[in-house]
Amino acid sequence: MMKKIVLVLVFMTSLMQAQKPKVWIYSDMSDNTLKGKDHGTVNDPDDVSAMAGYLLMANMFDTKGIVIASTHRSEHKTSGNQADWANAFFGEAYKKDVIHLNKNIGGFPSTIDFVQSCIKVSAEKYDPTKNYNSLKNYNTVELLLKEAEKSNEIINVLCWGSLTEPAILVNYCLANNKKDILNKIRFIAHWTNSPLHQGSIEQPWKVANCNEDRAACEYLKEKALNGFITYYECGAIGQHGIVSGSPKGVEYFDQFKKSNLGKIFAEGKFAHNSVDHSDAATYWVLLGDWGVGLKDITSNGTNLLEMEQKNENQFKLYSTNIHNELLRRSNAAVSK
Repeated sequence: MMKKIVLVLVFMTSLMQAQKPKVWIYSDMSDNTLKGKDHGTVNDPDDVSAMAGYLLMANMFDTKGIVIASTHRSEHKTSGNQADWANAFFGEAYKKDVIHLNKNIGGFPSTIDFVQSCIKVSAEKYDPTKNYNSLKNYNTVELLLKEAEKSNEIINVLCWGSLTEPAILVNYCLANNKKDILNKIRFIAHWTNSPLHQGSIEQPWKVANCNEDRAACEYLKEKALNGFITYYECGAIGQHGIVSGSPKGVEYFDQFKKSNLGKIFAEGKFAHNSVDHSDAATYWVLLGDWGVGLKDITSNGTNLLEMEQKNENQFKLYSTNIHNELLRRSNAAVSK
């Protein structure tokens, strides 16, 4: 009898895990104490807050990999191993909070690990004239490839910064006739196109995450438009929907500081009287129950003005609920 119960529990756990969307994250995030020209640090620290938010929501996802420092900033040539930093900075906070998160909510993995990007030291940008027939020098691209090869489900690749690594993967798959791999991957990108913010109707690509490596951006958009890959473009709905529509003031966000992850979330990038975690739009649309879902975004990389405006407004309407859910989880992390 006991054996049957154990088997049922194992089956139910496996079923629950299978129902969670599989996630792979590419982030340009790095240690925000490293001095630089982007808000006083090497890379914009908004990803720090977005990552803390993701970890508070981690029971909703099957996290397959998180690649950090996927960036082209020359300062990173000698900045030290950023995976070591992240595994200490986020890893220790998560380890402390996950105990009560699992006690009060449940379903959180015991650990979540980070790896350093293969382009961190070289600052390499995607070369449109090159055929990437081998991934020998691109270990974090190869890690995603191997994950897709063994997966029977879609892997959602959340793009929070540079698109060089996703572009290399797509190029490699097409060069090596691995279209089956591309059928198991969908890209969900934050602000690599916007006719409303930074960009314009005439030049929607003139946004930070596309200017960073425009060749990679244009390559992926072209492949999406022609049906080779699935690419959901969120535009600026994270910044101008979730962030702009959020509760304001130190008093509200100080409530997060009771937990370790909540403190990182609140302090990662606090600007204009609220927390900037705009890349988080990529995982809230994946969940689909918070105002905007993938069904509300085209899958061919395009981002029409009317669609972006509608989704921006929807996230504004749901922003307080999103932040209160994060606060509920932050409180659960310390509630005995």
